[in-house]
Amino acid sequence: MHHRKRSDEQSVVEAKAAMTTACRALKAAVLLSTAGALCLIGDPASAQNPPQTNKTVMVSLIGQDFSDCTNTSVKDDPNRTRGGEIKVARQGDNTTVAVAMTANANTTYHFFLKCVRQLGDIVTDGDGIGTAVFTFPNALTGPVFAFDMYPEGAPAGNKFQSLTTDLR
Repeated sequence: MHHRKRSDEQSVVEAKAAMTTACRALKAAVLLSTAGALCLIGDPASAQNPPQTNKTVMVSLIGQDFSDCTNTSVKDDPNRTRGGEIKVARQGDNTTVAVAMTANANTTYHFFLKCVRQLGDIVTDGDGIGTAVFTFPNALTGPVFAFDMYPEGAPAGNKFQSLTTDLR
């Protein structure tokens, strides 16, 4: 009987370890599939419009509290906190924005097309990782624009500004 109890306890420990490993593998698979989606957005081979009508750029999210509507004062300075990457793809009449970020854990960040409107929310997991994809009509902006994001209340030191997005 004692041997069986130890065996049952051992089985529970092994099952928990297997679940933890499976959860980590699933999380990695989700992140990889998100990264794959980021790579495919704007890919001319997958677009329905001719390649010359498509434009895709990558911009970083930088820790900075304030800037103007196109974030002209935001610089890719290695001494500043980098909060993530944004892939911006203009195709046809719409622009798709894929965001992959790392910030505070278990936090909802409001994501904005700067000086225009909120595009949506990004919720980070327990590791501070968050991803989201937003789409907006091209008519909302010209070819040069920016993004910002911050949690509720916009606390100083917890805001992120994108580098200027230039689709010219």
